[in-house]
Amino acid sequence: IAGAIGVVIIIFFLHDSPESRGLPHVGNPPKESTNKAQKGVLKNPYVWILALASAFMYVSRYAVNSWGVRFLEMEKGYSLELATTVIGIFGTVLSGWFSDKFFKGKRNMPAFIFGVLNTIALTLFLLGGDSLVLNVISMILFGIAIGVLICFLGGLMAVDIVPRNATGAALGVVGMASYIAAGLQDVISGTLIENFKVVSDGVVTYDFLPVSIFWIGASI
Repeated sequence: IAGAIGVVIIIFFLHDSPESRGLPHVGNPPKESTNKAQKGVLKNPYVWILALASAFMYVSRYAVNSWGVRFLEMEKGYSLELATTVIGIFGTVLSGWFSDKFFKGKRNMPAFIFGVLNTIALTLFLLGGDSLVLNVISMILFGIAIGVLICFLGGLMAVDIVPRNATGAALGVVGMASYIAAGLQDVISGTLIENFKVVSDGVVTYDFLPVSIFWIGASI
């Protein structure tokens, strides 16, 4: 319903350009055609670096989204209800405001800081033991870090380094790489979890250490 309302608002209030509504042009005209600018995105190494960074970040993001509840059940003995509650705790921050306020608009340093926080939180979650308090804290930190990294790697930084008429192409490259990596993560993680299980007297025991190394490695 909310999406349908949004579509109606867009149809009636979002217009192609000021000129299409009889208003004067705003801002400087683009220095190159949109087509040329978009092709330039594919030749920009920094866009591909961001895409690769975002792809690995999505591996760690969807590792928790896809496998976190099962990990808490199988590895730490949590009930389904408790495991779901822990994974459902995510934080958020005003990352754009944060980088503008404290780093004068620079995205690289806060992206690095929250990338490190993401790795620390994931390591605490996977290797930090059964403590409920520790697992909740790790998921809060993980949620905050992922929220910032999605904003920076998947949006702000890509937009910052390309011409305005090529921002869609840059976001497309980063987004495509991210979701391909998320899909591959599920296949690789499922294979590692399945291949390192032990069946004894009909009881299945999973060794999550190999897949944990994969997830933490991607985060790093």
